[in-house]
Amino acid sequence: MILRPQRYRTLMGFLAGLFISLLIAGAGFFYYLNNTHNTSEQEKLQIGQLAVEEYKKNNPTGLVYTVIANKRSGEVLLDKDIAPAEISTHFIPADAVTEASLAVGKVIRCSISSNTVITDSLLYSKQEYPDDMRLMEYSVLNLPKKLQTLEYIDIRIMFPNGLDYIVISKKQVTDLQNTEESPKSIVWFHACEEEILRMASAIVDASIVEGAILYAVPYIAPDIQNEAVRTYPSNPDVQNLIMENPNIINKAITELEIRNRVLFENKINEDYQYTGRNKVFGDNKTVISPDIVEPEVIENKEKTKVEENL
Repeated sequence: MILRPQRYRTLMGFLAGLFISLLIAGAGFFYYLNNTHNTSEQEKLQIGQLAVEEYKKNNPTGLVYTVIANKRSGEVLLDKDIAPAEISTHFIPADAVTEASLAVGKVIRCSISSNTVITDSLLYSKQEYPDDMRLMEYSVLNLPKKLQTLEYIDIRIMFPNGLDYIVISKKQVTDLQNTEESPKSIVWFHACEEEILRMASAIVDASIVEGAILYAVPYIAPDIQNEAVRTYPSNPDVQNLIMENPNIINKAITELEIRNRVLFENKINEDYQYTGRNKVFGDNKTVISPDIVEPEVIENKEKTKVEENL
């Protein structure tokens, strides 16, 4: 049996204790580093989430639809042509399409690039613009003073005996000239061929029947109000008169413009006289009417025939 000196045993015990202490300290240090790292990652994740929530709160987003590829004017949008996207509500157009069903099947109004946000103003339905639709200008209508562009109106004709008919209904005003300083009120709106003929018939009727007027009535809530039923019966004799003498429309327009001019001058004179000033316009109402191709006698006979049928 080998007996080791006391000093050797003491040294070995010290080394063993030192080794065990280092091992425990290393394990503790490793645990500390790992726990600190995990805590740091969680804090970073929480800080990131808070930053994202704060950004979303200050910069809310909304759902829109964009085109995936370039599209040309006249092309029809399909499901595969559009994709959803989220953008800041500050940059979303007022008429942006927010449902795919509202865009699919519509026609592109003008050429657009990829990633362009789809809006209602960029699209139209084929049914909305038939081949015979035109932009019409009328200066023979009595317009409400508060009428604004893009409002919807009915065009009505009222006869001296109180009969009142709807000529055409729910037409959107695309442009307007209707100021107190202007002696002529002009309105522009889209009309198809049948509506153009109805307006022509109503214009001739209003010019032939003394005291008849054409006027516009605006809708209050066009989004929820249905289109009014048209009640004006187009006069076949007037249509024949138009076919035989196209210039009769110009003469009818001039006649109605003369009446509107007289009403305008009377209104201005009344306003001036009410404030103690002299009249602006005189009593001379002489107006040169456009030339008519047909003889005057034939025209008078045709007018008499129309009046008898009214």
